[in-house]
Amino acid sequence: MEIDDYQEIEEIDESSSESQDITIPFDPKEINIAVEPKTIGQLVSRLEEGAIDLNTEFQRKGNLWDDGVMSRLIESILLRFPLPTFYFDAEEEDHWLVVDGLQRLSCLQKFIVEKSEKKLKLKGLEILQNDYEGKSYDELPRTMQRRILETQVITYIIKPGTPKKVKYNVFRRINTGGLMLNPMEIRHALNQEGATLNNQSPASYLQNISENTQFRNLINIQDRRMQDRELILRYIAFTVFDYKDYTKPLSSFLDRAMEEIGKKSLEELRRIENRLFQAINTSSSLFGKNMFSRSIAFPQYKNMMNSALFEVWTAQLGRLDSLQIRNLETNRTKLLEEYKLLFKQERFDSSVTRSTSDKVSVQERFSKIEALINQFI
Repeated sequence: MEIDDYQEIEEIDESSSESQDITIPFDPKEINIAVEPKTIGQLVSRLEEGAIDLNTEFQRKGNLWDDGVMSRLIESILLRFPLPTFYFDAEEEDHWLVVDGLQRLSCLQKFIVEKSEKKLKLKGLEILQNDYEGKSYDELPRTMQRRILETQVITYIIKPGTPKKVKYNVFRRINTGGLMLNPMEIRHALNQEGATLNNQSPASYLQNISENTQFRNLINIQDRRMQDRELILRYIAFTVFDYKDYTKPLSSFLDRAMEEIGKKSLEELRRIENRLFQAINTSSSLFGKNMFSRSIAFPQYKNMMNSALFEVWTAQLGRLDSLQIRNLETNRTKLLEEYKLLFKQERFDSSVTRSTSDKVSVQERFSKIEALINQFI
């Protein structure tokens, strides 16, 4: 079955009634972040060398600043206004990841580094309009170019060897810009390395599944900042870890699953991917366009993707063999009747709509769907 229009993802309450604090605190001594004064010229040199990874791919849906906003940042530098601090993950000396400051760096890239035909021309200036409106970097007086390059900025450098669990926490606490990274974008940024399927990183593995034509035809959601990849990761998390062993918070549970991808063999990763497609195709066969949506039980509701239903059905169906799937499809009518009745149970409906990351909610929806499936296989 192919869905013609983009399907929206239902807004559900993933907050937990339990504490979302770190369950296994790390040793503060593991935090190795140095404060280093730099000049814009030094950052520009790294940009020119490709030694700062702007990695716009993992924020490609975030919409970078327009030319007017970027121009006013350059104007602020020319006026000697102080800039906010920059944060970098410097695990590799020649490949810094941007934790905070992506938009400002993208502005410097477009104004100073880009080739002439792509360079930013200043527009919408508020104070220096008469002097520099419409000018590119190359057209500025040399004194103004020097002023920009010699401007001092403060950088916080996350030093090599800092444990990944510390980095996750730093990324989440420090992201303050207009394009704050969401948890999935952070995972993508921190999992660029490690050979997996076809010598890809865990991040690339998820990306390739999400861009697979078979996946796109059936899970035709509008990709808003890696929501599709998070759905896939949820399936993987509850496939490599038993739902009975789930521990909150959900974000850390998914972090562990992301790292687990890098530990899997080629054969294991192919099996995980194939079983995902098996689960999605089976769901389509059983539930049609209402798969993974509460509209299956409430026709008056808009057909929207429910991520909690996606994770439970894909993880449970992905474990079945071909005979068990045929039995489910043979008993489809009765299965649908029983499934719809589950939504009349307050605890089950709540488990896919409210506090969905609570351990109680996870156990509720997984145990109920598991029991439902077992009736017919």
